[in-house]
Amino acid sequence: MPEALQHIITELTPWLQQYGYVLLFAAISVEGFGIPAPGQSLLIVASLLAATGQMSLPLVLIVAACAALCGNSLGYFIGWRFGDVLLKKGWIKPQLEDKIHGVIGQYGIAALVLSRFVEGLKQFMFIGCGLAKMPLKQFVIGNALATSIWVALFGLGPVLIRDEIAPMLTFYHQHKYPTWAIVSLILAALITYTWRRWQTRNPQ
Repeated sequence: MPEALQHIITELTPWLQQYGYVLLFAAISVEGFGIPAPGQSLLIVASLLAATGQMSLPLVLIVAACAALCGNSLGYFIGWRFGDVLLKKGWIKPQLEDKIHGVIGQYGIAALVLSRFVEGLKQFMFIGCGLAKMPLKQFVIGNALATSIWVALFGLGPVLIRDEIAPMLTFYHQHKYPTWAIVSLILAALITYTWRRWQTRNPQ
């Protein structure tokens, strides 16, 4: 197992053993409204612990999904209701606001989904969606998609491929940018296709 992953497991396992699902929920949810936390790392470690019977996999997935949905929704509400205050206080920089607005305006739901996998952006994207006044229906769909894909990848994935994690991580670190480019294109295509099908079946 790669040294970096082993270090994460060694560091976070005692915390999960002591605080369990409460810590998992808290760490994932606060990321949704702008507070950096090791939510993703905790989810991976919790999944690996579930594979050895130390935690319940269904509970890990349910807690992670609920935490992401709640945290992201709270971030959206904060951005919608208090976005102007955050800008005036300087807690959100104008440059970051412009960047998020541009990404949301150009990519819509796809941007919301992909941001869930980008450190630094995922902590502010959901606040940004509220700040940009993204329609509630569009946000709910994007939030559900982002949460489902993220939990499946980092919650269920480690259990299914735990024996292949080491070679896969080695490949990923050697080809990081091409890998993310391919994954992003596939996800964007799927999301665009799903969104267009939904619009066709539900015309305004």
